[in-house]
Amino acid sequence: MTHDYSRAVKYYETRLAEDPRLFDLRTDLANLYFRLKAFDQAKRVLVESLNFLATQEVSYEVKSKTVVWLVLKSKVCLESDMQYPGWKMKDNVEAKQGLIDALNLQAEVIEICRTSNTDRLDEEREFSGEISCKMGHYLEEREGNLEEAISAYNDCLSRKTEHVEA
Repeated sequence: MTHDYSRAVKYYETRLAEDPRLFDLRTDLANLYFRLKAFDQAKRVLVESLNFLATQEVSYEVKSKTVVWLVLKSKVCLESDMQYPGWKMKDNVEAKQGLIDALNLQAEVIEICRTSNTDRLDEEREFSGEISCKMGHYLEEREGNLEEAISAYNDCLSRKTEHVEA
């Protein structure tokens, strides 16, 4: 089984070296590393991906992918922490900043959808709610800031009223 994973990683890395615009492949590679608990590698792929996007012309697709990768990077940072005892109530500035940046950029994505009358507005609002829920989890578990956590959960519920976790 490990051999299959190493072949997949090699394939992804080779394809991305050939064509760095394969955004979905970048996401797949980061997720594969995450599943393999190779958090440093997953983070490396996401940092490289975010740096690549920073060089691209600003567009809906670039902003949307940036949000996805910021959220995934935050997830990787937090999961990496959880491999060690004492992770609860331990700040992870990088993960928190990723969520803050993702929320701010997602607001821009929603505005683009609103002004261009795309059919993705509801999906983007729901994704914003998911990010707010993740921020609520962070604030609750890592900072113990229940007031701000409740505010983040309420923000999530304002975007998706039936959100079970929030």
